[in-house]
Amino acid sequence: MKSEPIQKLRIGNAYLLENTSDVVGEFIQIDGERLYKIRNYDLMESFFMSLVSHSDHWMFLSSTGGMSAGRKNEQSALFPYYTDDKITEGFDSTGSKSIFHVLKDGEKYLWEPFSDDLKGIWRINRNLYKNETGN
Repeated sequence: MKSEPIQKLRIGNAYLLENTSDVVGEFIQIDGERLYKIRNYDLMESFFMSLVSHSDHWMFLSSTGGMSAGRKNEQSALFPYYTDDKITEGFDSTGSKSIFHVLKDGEKYLWEPFSDDLKGIWRINRNLYKNETGN
């Protein structure tokens, strides 16, 4: 039996794009500041970060975009104070939401650069940067 060649998957008139790049960590310089860059971090398993402050502010972030932040304690949270798995899974209801209407060549496009629902429609690279001193 002869197998059929694998077809690219289409959504409407567009083919789904697959990011086949590697995840790479490297030090770079931007405007004279040394930063650590994780290229294509979205291809990694999701991870959790805590941002510390010299005052009584706190923030927990997931690489998916979900977050919780507040002042002093969990009763003063700006976003729901949940465990890391709930913050990671709740990226669509906490944290930022970016939706753009993009006009290109006379056509109007809907672009949600951080949405996993539209993953593969746009050719994008997602990078994460952190300065060396922790500021």
